[in-house]
Amino acid sequence: MASKQDRVSNQDKNSYNNHDLQVNPAQIPNSATEDELLHLFALRSSNGIGPIGASKLLAHFGSAAAVMTASDKELLDSGLKPKLIQALKEVDYQQFDNTLEWLQKPNRWVIPLGSSHYPPLLAQTATPPLFLFAIGNIEHLLTPQIAVVGSRSPTLHGITNTQSFCQQLVVEGLTITSGLALGIDGEAHRTALANNGYTVAVTGTGLSRVYPACHKKLAHAIADRGVIISECFPHEGISSGSFPKRNRIIAGLILGTLVVEAAKKSGSLITANIAMEESREVFAVPGSINNPLAAGCHWLIRQGAKLVENSQDIIEELTSLESAHRLTSPIDTRPALNSEAADFLKHIDFETTSLDLILLRTQLPLESVTNMLLLLELDGWLTNTTGGYMRI
Repeated sequence: MASKQDRVSNQDKNSYNNHDLQVNPAQIPNSATEDELLHLFALRSSNGIGPIGASKLLAHFGSAAAVMTASDKELLDSGLKPKLIQALKEVDYQQFDNTLEWLQKPNRWVIPLGSSHYPPLLAQTATPPLFLFAIGNIEHLLTPQIAVVGSRSPTLHGITNTQSFCQQLVVEGLTITSGLALGIDGEAHRTALANNGYTVAVTGTGLSRVYPACHKKLAHAIADRGVIISECFPHEGISSGSFPKRNRIIAGLILGTLVVEAAKKSGSLITANIAMEESREVFAVPGSINNPLAAGCHWLIRQGAKLVENSQDIIEELTSLESAHRLTSPIDTRPALNSEAADFLKHIDFETTSLDLILLRTQLPLESVTNMLLLLELDGWLTNTTGGYMRI
């Protein structure tokens, strides 16, 4: 008789296949796409095993599937305590059903650590998330990014500074990254979009909701023209550690962090401090000594942050955009995908996919499929190979 672990694994593997998640074998270690993703979910959900512990287990066993199917003795030999071993064995795989369902809607992604689309600078941090959920164009995650953060209740001067800096940074080719919060964060995202730039929003809650709710319209705009990411499961709510965890992701994604306005006790300072710990540049805009929202910036400058008065000060500190590009993946020069093309492209694998299979997956007429294939091939998103088509 099959063990409980085997029964759960087989059941969930079949469920996963039925959902046709938008992950390709090359993005999962050992090409075990379905099993590995579900086991990564389980590892992330195990009580008491944080990012560092999970990373150690993955390094020891080689994959999440190997961790979650290991014997008690093997787990003990790896240094895991009995209480944590019990937590691994008690994970309920059915809790991931709503996550699999969420992923079926267009333009939604899960990006495991090790994926070709996992942000390279984030992967280099001390505690990279095991995976990221995303809505939007995940190609933006591979562009050079700068975080722009600050007060939730900025002054008019702070808003004006945010607009000015972001407008120029976008012109210089940097993606604006922030936390979708009220105040400076929201203004940074809006300015990037208004100037036809890229923007990445990192949230502290699952992506099935927008927090704060008043940013729902902004979040939809970012999903359409940028990308929103979170390490939280889609339906996960706010917890005591939500925003510090979000801040560590922001700090890990970027080449540098710009703090526009911040009080002495501000979440923006958490982001800046983490960025310093990860050897990323931190920039601060000075202000009046009588402005309490300048106090945090002045404190950062005393700690070694660079005082900046304009965007050129930032560009000079980053040495050059060419150097910035070498620290991340090469910029994608292909035309941006509209939502229809992005949804269609998900049906084509990073290995040869036959025309018959594409027709079956898309349920579109032959003429529509061949026209879309031609357009995507001309734009450099796929290649025509012997036996079918392959994403590149």
